Amino acid sequence: MSKTTLIYATVFILAHVALVAPFVPWANMVPASLGALSMTSMALTLILAARWRIVDRLMGGPDKSYGAHRWLGFFAVTGALGHWATAETYGAGAVPVLAESGESVGWFAAMGLVVLTCAAMVRVIPYHVWKASHMLMGPIFLLAAYHTFFVASPLAVGLAPWTLMALVSAVGLLAWVQTLLRKREITRLVKVEKATPFVGGVDVTFRSDEPLPSFRPGQFATIAQNVARAETHPFTIAGGTEATRRFVIRAAGDWTDDFVSTVSEGDTFRVGRGVGRFLPQVNASRTEQLWVAGGVGITPFLAALERMEPDNNARVILIYCIRSRESSGAIADVERHAARLPQIDLFVLSDASGDRLTSKRMTEIMQSMAADGQVYLCGPEGLKSLVTTAWQTLGKTGKVHSERFDFRGAYGMTDLIYIGKPALEIARSLWVGEKELPHAASGP
Repeated sequence: MSKTTLIYATVFILAHVALVAPFVPWANMVPASLGALSMTSMALTLILAARWRIVDRLMGGPDKSYGAHRWLGFFAVTGALGHWATAETYGAGAVPVLAESGESVGWFAAMGLVVLTCAAMVRVIPYHVWKASHMLMGPIFLLAAYHTFFVASPLAVGLAPWTLMALVSAVGLLAWVQTLLRKREITRLVKVEKATPFVGGVDVTFRSDEPLPSFRPGQFATIAQNVARAETHPFTIAGGTEATRRFVIRAAGDWTDDFVSTVSEGDTFRVGRGVGRFLPQVNASRTEQLWVAGGVGITPFLAALERMEPDNNARVILIYCIRSRESSGAIADVERHAARLPQIDLFVLSDASGDRLTSKRMTEIMQSMAADGQVYLCGPEGLKSLVTTAWQTLGKTGKVHSERFDFRGAYGMTDLIYIGKPALEIARSLWVGEKELPHAASGP
């Protein structure tokens, strides 16, 4: 978690305490604050899921909206569990005859929220199953709203916290209904013109018989099978013309595994419009930039290189980290563009050859850059952390732009083992201690 994210999260939590504290008895402040935190977090997740353009713009792009959606989900389930564990009935409720049912409904809402959150966190659950289960968040929200406004609670009707939660809940409900009723995203029918496999992925180009919506380098678009109610998956656009779109896709899940292994020329798909706010500067008036890509994170920069024209203005340093040339679907094009563009300084670092990006090397590359240069990152979180730390250590003031392309943000087995290891170590030490205690007591 970054320092900025921690600050935002802390302020968000404390805001609920400050909102509730003046209106409830001291003994009820914690459960009331946790309940308000859970309720507003659920409503905001529904608002973000509705993908309103103004909200995505305020968040800094759809990928940032997805990140906030995930954090709010954690707040929602944590607040719900804390509220459930500490809350007690208070007063008669807004409608006394419904108070008891409001309490029972709250338990079902909390348990449903826990189950759906766990389903969202575990990558072993197939994407289509997770997506279908995630649509149940709306009904869970309705149960939580019923509990909030009808249970016997110290938050009386008309008080500021009650009014604010009512307004946020109404907007959240509107967002959920719109998500259910809105028409399918406007997409264009395309055919696979070229599919070039590489180790672990495929480089695919689609062609449309009609002009496609324009896009900016760095944006992403959705791809779906040309069938009714097909799943849509977002991928960064690697380039294209008025009638074509290119994507470099790595197998990283059930949908992409199937796509990479089966896609062939002539197949039909549907492609959405370009969206997103991760936009490397490509025109001649750009500032000095550092582009850092890991694996298929090269795709936004590949589109940017394609759009650039040769000039001698501000330089662009491109660091491309790959496992091997065989597993990089775009290495030849990246090198070709770098050769034709004098403003590009290219560094290709390959794990296979033992040439990796280290903190020392990153610092050496950054030292000659202007303090107000811009950094664009697209790759694994470890790579982003390395680059960001080096940039801040050097005291650079330019903004660091980051692209998040794992929108689901679920945890695989490696992550779960890493997260659970401390708990396992503690359990093991306790178990060993209990086994050794009788033996120690039997000594002389």
